[in-house]
Amino acid sequence: MLDNIDLGYDPAGYAGPFDEAEMRAFEAWLQRCENERIKFDPDYVEHLRIHHGGSPKSRYFKTATGTDHVVVRFLNFLPGSFKGPLAQYGVEGTWGLIDDRLGKNLIPFAELFAGDMLCFDYSGEGRPSVVVWFHERSRPGKPYTEKVAQDFPGLLAVLRPE
Repeated sequence: MLDNIDLGYDPAGYAGPFDEAEMRAFEAWLQRCENERIKFDPDYVEHLRIHHGGSPKSRYFKTATGTDHVVVRFLNFLPGSFKGPLAQYGVEGTWGLIDDRLGKNLIPFAELFAGDMLCFDYSGEGRPSVVVWFHERSRPGKPYTEKVAQDFPGLLAVLRPE
């Protein structure tokens, strides 16, 4: 399903090898502590295996309400011992910095221009939808979001070059 979508990644910008064990451990911890329905979308996991932590050239999109956004980079899952410059873009670390304003249903997976995040929203049934989480409008326990896509493949389908 995802193999026909070319976002124009530069492989030199990837974060390094995807640590699936790190991702599964974080997923299991989230299920125990936050929301038992959190399970990373298989299409997202496949995307990480190929384009781990990359910055796509097709990075522009609009939310359902028409707000324009730009993907800076997809977040990564690197071993805890990793010391490179991309370590700051980890899903776990990013979630830990903003979890009080995300609530129990949102998990960030991509950084957007100006500090907002693309997040999986687990508040519905089935696969998580994709929303933009607005950092300046969100408050502890009250995240502010706008829907982008029904699921991860839907997000990839709406990303476009400038």
